[in-house]
Parts: sequence; C-alpha cells; structure tokens
Amino acid sequence: MQQIIDFIIRKKDVVVYLILLLFSLLLIINSNYFHKSKILLFSNSITNYTFDKFSFFNEYFELKKINSSLIDENLFLKSRLEKVSNNNNIDSLKNVIFKYKNAKVISNNLSSFKNHLIINKGADDGLKNEMGIINSTGIVGIINRTSKNYSSVMSILNIETKINAKVKRTSHFGTLEWDGLSNSYLLLNDISETADIKVGDSIITGGMSLIFPEGINIGVVSEVINKNKHNDSLLRLNTNNGKYLDIEFRENYLNIEVKLHTNMNNLNNVYVIESLNREDFKNISK
Repeated sequence: MQQIIDFIIRKKDVVVYLILLLFSLLLIINSNYFHKSKILLFSNSITNYTFDKFSFFNEYFELKKINSSLIDENLFLKSRLEKVSNNNNIDSLKNVIFKYKNAKVISNNLSSFKNHLIINKGADDGLKNEMGIINSTGIVGIINRTSKNYSSVMSILNIETKINAKVKRTSHFGTLEWDGLSNSYLLLNDISETADIKVGDSIITGGMSLIFPEGINIGVVSEVINKNKHNDSLLRLNTNNGKYLDIEFRENYLNIEVKLHTNMNNLNNVYVIESLNREDFKNISK
C-alpha cells in the first residue's frame, strides 16, 4: 500500500493530468449530444459484439448437446425399426403391435419409496393407464394416472413397480423391482439358483406383457446373490417415517442386482409405448 502511495506522489503530475482529462471528456460528452451519441454507439457496439460472441459459444455447446441427444434417439428408433422389420412384431406375444409417442418429463420425484414423474402428454394425446415409458437408453416407468394434458408415471424407482424381464444370454425370466436403496440399481428376482447368471449379462424386457415390447434394454448384472446364504431372511429398511420395508430372500432363487442403463436423475425426452391391439388381447384373455 505504501508503495502505491509513493508511486502516486512521484507521478502526481501525470495522475492530475489524467484526472483532468477524464473530467474534460465527461463534460464534453454530457454537454454535446453528438459526441455523447457517438460514445454510446461505440460502447453499445462493443457490448453487443461481446454478447454475440458469448451467445455463439453458448449456442454452439448447446447444439452439441442437442445433437448428441438426437443421435442417441435416432439410434434407438433405428434399432426398434429393425426389430419390427425382422420380426413383424416387437413383442413375444404374437401379433402385438406397438407404437411410440414422444413426450417430455416436466417433474421427476426421487425422494421417496414410491417415486413418480409427470410427462407433458395426457388423455387428449391418447395416453392411458398401463402404457410403458422408456427413453433412448432404457425403461423409465409405467403410466398409472392421466389427466387431459398430463400423465403421472410410476417410476421404476418405486417399490410397487414390477416388470417382467429376462437375462438376454440365457433367456431366464424374472421379476424386476426396486429395493429402495439406490437410484441406479434394481433387483431381478424369481430366477432359479441353478441358472448360469454372470456379472455383465445384459437384462432386457421379457415381452410377457402388453406394456413393454421384448428386448428393450434395462441394464447389466452387477452382482449375483445366492439367497440361501441369507437363510431366507428379510432385509428390513427404515423408511424414515416410523415404518419398515421388508425385502424377502426366498430359498432356491437368486437375487440379481442390475445396474440400470437409464440415468433416472436426468430425464428429459421419453417415449410412450402404445399397444395398438391391446383391447383385443384383453378381451381374448377374459
């Protein structure tokens, strides 16, 4: 600080000159409309140029993000189209025809054991209960309530959600459900302990329902747990409201931990799966 004061004292003539010059310029600008307008025009030009450059870079990076998302979605739609072309139907239930509608997630709750999300399409768009929701990476949930313009989706991160799934390599079928512990993992149950399930095996939808077509990606096996090691015990979880959630370990079956492909913390564009001949199959099954 003392060095600065010493410098000002040594250069006091220059400092006084600069102050007077600045003061004179301000007087000229304020008293002369022509000069004032020129200065303002120049400063506005600099500001606009800087803003345009920042906007350009922001738009550039935003477009890269959008393009990446569009590439993922195009790859997904292409893969689904190839399945339709090769099989004439998507589901293992013969002759079930599925149609995809796009939607956007506007709310996503991940704070409870019964999580839901809201999408911006509803009854006016033809959406109904028990329609599956997926994105370009995998499954998201099942519609359980609709209004005119919106739908509530029971997330896969909901302890009441149960989805038919299978191990792609071995074709063993099981029930996929959430244990309430992590937003990135589900459990695949009801698969015999004699099944040759390995870490890294792909888990896909089983196609044994009218909700999800067969073959949609879910995740990969991250751990295989022998239930007999748990002596048919219960895993008891505290739900933080005085209640408990029991996860049952049944004898002679495996607990398979599945790492999800879908990032449930970051959902934006999704697809609604509509079974076009759903009612026909329902009537047959009655």
